[in-house]
Amino acid sequence: MSDINSMNDTMQLEELIWNGDVLVKNGAPDDFQKKEPVKRPQASLIEKIAAIAIWPVAYVYSNFLLSFGFEGSVSFGIFVILFMGLAEAFYFKRKRTAESWIFMVLTLMSAVSACFPLGHVWKDGACAFFTQLFLAYWVLCRSDRLAEGETSHMFLWDGITAFFVMTFKNFHLDVRAIILMFAGSAKGEGKKRNVGGAIIGIVIGIILLCIAVARLKNADENFGNLLDRIAEIFAFEISFKLVAQCFLSIFFAMYFYGLLGGCYRETREHVELRSNRIKDAIATFRKVPGITWVVLIGLFTVFYLVFFGLQGSYLFNAFSMTLPTQYTYSEYARKGFGDMCGVMVVNLIVTWLTTRTSLYGENEGIKKAVKIATACLTVESIFFAVIAALKLLMYIDAYGFTPLRLQSVWLVVILAYACVCILVSLFTGKKTAKFWFVGSAALLAVLCLV
Repeated sequence: MSDINSMNDTMQLEELIWNGDVLVKNGAPDDFQKKEPVKRPQASLIEKIAAIAIWPVAYVYSNFLLSFGFEGSVSFGIFVILFMGLAEAFYFKRKRTAESWIFMVLTLMSAVSACFPLGHVWKDGACAFFTQLFLAYWVLCRSDRLAEGETSHMFLWDGITAFFVMTFKNFHLDVRAIILMFAGSAKGEGKKRNVGGAIIGIVIGIILLCIAVARLKNADENFGNLLDRIAEIFAFEISFKLVAQCFLSIFFAMYFYGLLGGCYRETREHVELRSNRIKDAIATFRKVPGITWVVLIGLFTVFYLVFFGLQGSYLFNAFSMTLPTQYTYSEYARKGFGDMCGVMVVNLIVTWLTTRTSLYGENEGIKKAVKIATACLTVESIFFAVIAALKLLMYIDAYGFTPLRLQSVWLVVILAYACVCILVSLFTGKKTAKFWFVGSAALLAVLCLV
């Protein structure tokens, strides 16, 4: 009787093992408890196809990096089209946002300028660089993987996510998808087409065909001469550039797929969790008493007022569009322009630190004082921007536009726009980072075509 029970236990155990279940023995000989089976890695069909399709995209991009002139421009245009097409294939089931349309247009605008130099404000290399920035941000918009679901004050973190976090965290996904392609189908999928198996069969068949052709070439001289003439048509020279492109393609294929595949696989909740950790980490720095920032900003404000008082006759000539007698237009426009822009950047940093590190407690008076002090500093920054812009406009009015002068206009405009957005946010409580970021990016893309 014990032998029969032992045989039944063995048959039950074999059946469970055959079904791929994980077993846990629970005391008695016949008391086996099933646990959840270990899930084997999976990859969808689009992931497997994209894992192969990303390689020619990476090869074209590496050709762009190693080429110059017309060939490099054409390679970059092809890369942008192929990359965006592959991203669309990844996320075609996801709802498009208005921002994804905006950054798609901005990407194409800067890409057109990089491929066909229409404007002269930015050089070709700069336009290509801007295109890649727009392209990475567009992927986050299209896949709905921005930190807060839309452009926000976390836009800098979104850029870091696109270029570093998402890509290198998922750097292995391309190789993983290729391995799963060749690893065969999971249990219960035997009737489905095994793409990896088909590729293996094709490769083995081509190798055997080459062996057979080589034997026939040795067997007949005329046939061998015919094959040699055909080979000359398709022959290519192995150069350092080709070898470098192949090695670069390996890196960029895994890098680009890390971004596309990572945005495809990571859930919205995971992205929000990561952004919340960043915000919590920033919140830990909220330890500076608000009164401290009020005093510090007060020093900034007084110092700037003294500067305006001492340089009033020189600075305020810009408001009357009058050139001081001791300066030329060029000297007047350039003198202090970079310094005033630098001061505006410092003021923006001070403002950001104040809003992120101030500790108010329950004292509403201190909170209001910090807001007023920050607003005064921002108004002075706008004043710097207006003076710099007027001096620059006097120069442009006298000698016309040049690429460098337009770049200077763009810089001072986006700095002044940032100050205006800060003021609106301080007194209305509305989030204005989105409007500043999108507006500045749009102006940048427009200048690519000018």
